[in-house]
Amino acid sequence: MKISALTTLFVLVIGIESAYTQGFWEPVTNVTGYISTEFNYFDDLDGYEVNYGAAVSEAGMLVTYRPTSNFSIKSVFVYRPGYDFDPMLNEAFGELNTSDALKIKVGRFLTPLSPMNTYYYAPVNTSATLPIIITNNENFPLNIDGISLNGSLGESFKLKYDVFGGGYTNSTWKPSGAISFFGQEVPYYKAQINSQFTIGESYNGSYNVGVGGKVSVAYESYVEVGAGFFNPKKETMPIAITLPPNALGAGSPAMNITSPTGIKRPTWGYNAKLKYGNTEVNAEYWTGDIQLDAIAYDFTGGAGSPTVLQAESEVELEGRFIQLSHRIDKFIPYARYEFQHTSDAKYKRYSAGINYKPSFTRTVKLEYVHYEHKSGNINGLVAALIYSF
Repeated sequence: MKISALTTLFVLVIGIESAYTQGFWEPVTNVTGYISTEFNYFDDLDGYEVNYGAAVSEAGMLVTYRPTSNFSIKSVFVYRPGYDFDPMLNEAFGELNTSDALKIKVGRFLTPLSPMNTYYYAPVNTSATLPIIITNNENFPLNIDGISLNGSLGESFKLKYDVFGGGYTNSTWKPSGAISFFGQEVPYYKAQINSQFTIGESYNGSYNVGVGGKVSVAYESYVEVGAGFFNPKKETMPIAITLPPNALGAGSPAMNITSPTGIKRPTWGYNAKLKYGNTEVNAEYWTGDIQLDAIAYDFTGGAGSPTVLQAESEVELEGRFIQLSHRIDKFIPYARYEFQHTSDAKYKRYSAGINYKPSFTRTVKLEYVHYEHKSGNINGLVAALIYSF
């Protein structure tokens, strides 16, 4: 039976009480949460007034209500500095468990395409920073408002599936961390190379619909291999364009304009997990050939023929990572390699750290990160203290 990481968290924190009493089901309510305080330091960031900071990076409240033995209602609200209410409501859904082979989930839930996305919350995520595939939301959204059919077949050998569809709020490149750099890697490097095209800020908060699915096979807890896809409806994306002086003719000024442009962006990916004893390896690969209509702008301000600034094109999107961890009593040292390719921005990130858990309610993480990009390398340090209740 699939149990989400968050459910596992509060089962361990609170414990599910025996709900059957004298042959009757007694409704069960569980409330728990956590606070994560984070310190960030970077040795060289352009455009940032400070290179260090400390802040409450996350504060989550988790509520589950089980009115019957096969139906549950779950909600997760996670405070993040600078976020509006909508992106902070991470989950709010009801789930009917007809059998291990079929569960029906309706509401807002974490997108199940990536195993690491279901470890989104700080207490259950091994590392101090999530993979860029998860935080950038370029391949699939964090969560979706819709319906999911999921389940598993088999005992030692399992076939797992999850198909879903619904709507979601676009939230590409949302900042996080004490100085708001994490999640901003793509626009940061686009600025470093003076990229002419990027996604307009008004894209965040717009709405779209999509369908997705994932299938995986697993042998006990030793190995699991899966594949997934996400296909959103073609939408209109605001493309922010920077035109240098003289781009429109001799004497024309520099300009910053925004052009609404049609875009299709189906993506697909693969994931694998190996676990032997206290050693675990997680890896994922996601890609997509994003199709853009011609980028055009009407400089007359009327209904004239727009000037085509870029013909129809395809934008390559690729992200991958591999993470190795090994538990030694209360310590989990880990290391991760990542590569991200978005349009004209390519970079690598290396992370290494240690997760120390002296008790179930307390977690301490210390992580070193190193970015490699042709504009220059960046080194950073993350320290996080998490208290669960």
